[in-house]
Amino acid sequence: MSMTTSDTDQTIKSLDSFYCANVVVSLWADAVGNRLEGPAIFLLTDELGEVSDHARSAAQQLADRVGDLGGAITADPCQLRDVAPGDSDFELPDCGDVRSIIEMGLRELNVIIAAYEEFLVKVRDTDPVSHQLVTRLLADETHRRADIEAALKRP
Repeated sequence: MSMTTSDTDQTIKSLDSFYCANVVVSLWADAVGNRLEGPAIFLLTDELGEVSDHARSAAQQLADRVGDLGGAITADPCQLRDVAPGDSDFELPDCGDVRSIIEMGLRELNVIIAAYEEFLVKVRDTDPVSHQLVTRLLADETHRRADIEAALKRP
């Protein structure tokens, strides 16, 4: 089945929203990392750097695919959170509380995972390239979620 103009427009809109979400995650991880206090400095500095790097890489891949489809990513930084899936709140956790940071990160991770899953159902038969890209990103995020959930179960 080939993509219609309407399908392509919707795919571009979804991929752009994922792009925005990943840019926001990268900025959030950098901001939290910059504010870490106490034990969180020793426990989360490297992890937050990895989260930021991963999100930047995902954003670049999504931007490339949007371009392949003839679209353009959101350019106005003020619109990033509004375009991204989920609510438009942007908040920082208590940067000295490891659990607070992890729980907030997990909440946002669950939002993007749900959005990726919904997207995959919609494009399964119409856009195999976007489907493959988002499947790969979903696998990475699902693995990251499993690691976070395991960390939260530790005493």
